[in-house]
Amino acid sequence: MGRRAKINTKKRNRRIILLAALAVAVVAIVGFAYLIEGTFAPSPYSSYIYKPVPSTLLQQVTGVSDSTLAAVGSASSVSSPRAINGSALTLNGKPEIIYIGAEYCPYCAVERWAMIMALSKFGNFSGIQYMLSSGSDVNPNTPTFTFQNATYVSQYISFVPIEEFNRTNEATPWHTLTTAEDALVSSYGSGGIPFIDLGNQYVVNGVQTTIDLQGQNWTQVASQLNNPTSSTAIGIDGAANKLVSAICLMDGEVPSAVCSQNYATIPLSYSSPGATSSALAASSIFSANMMGEKTRWTS
Repeated sequence: MGRRAKINTKKRNRRIILLAALAVAVVAIVGFAYLIEGTFAPSPYSSYIYKPVPSTLLQQVTGVSDSTLAAVGSASSVSSPRAINGSALTLNGKPEIIYIGAEYCPYCAVERWAMIMALSKFGNFSGIQYMLSSGSDVNPNTPTFTFQNATYVSQYISFVPIEEFNRTNEATPWHTLTTAEDALVSSYGSGGIPFIDLGNQYVVNGVQTTIDLQGQNWTQVASQLNNPTSSTAIGIDGAANKLVSAICLMDGEVPSAVCSQNYATIPLSYSSPGATSSALAASSIFSANMMGEKTRWTS
């Protein structure tokens, strides 16, 4: 091989090495960007995260007709809240519902649709924002909402939502549970999320419905909720119906305009308020500890 050919070969080799190094760098940068975003499956809807949900969309979720909810009914594929026998949990003289979840959680993502639908029968939300579940978990980028900056007002019940982890960090708590909140989870939880305590009379441990919403956007999901033959409506509306039924039993069947509906009278096992578990025996201390956390989440 001549001298010039050797020089050209060396130049070509250097170019190959340089291009390979650039390719590795690009892959590393892209991978790091996805890591920072908390997702390995990018979504075209990521720009919506933490943006306010417009009233038109919220109305589709909260305004599902009584006839549709009645047609969906108990939805045998949907799990019911489990009756427990704890001392009545109240805040400001009203039965209290505590939600503990995480923004990254795909099961919490589905449950929030049903929660917003159900709780809106008893009061009004403000500050609801768009959210997607993690892109690196099962059912990646499930369209949902976050309660992080939401408030809820009701004359019948109090609602304390806690997003324990955000979307980008599944290891470090975003909001550390109080001793009292942790005691509730320890007493009645199964170790998973979402965890919902409805007045210490019912709990939801984990997902109520296994429907998969990935690949859809919020409008596409909401547009199916008023169709009782849609699998999406059966899952979400059915979960909402069982939550409404539990709340009606919990709060003394008010308001009657809601609690007299047949979708609000789904048979659920019921335990009358009784003695607390040993973890919650000191009820006065429990109530005092809860107040500090609650004021951050309710109006």
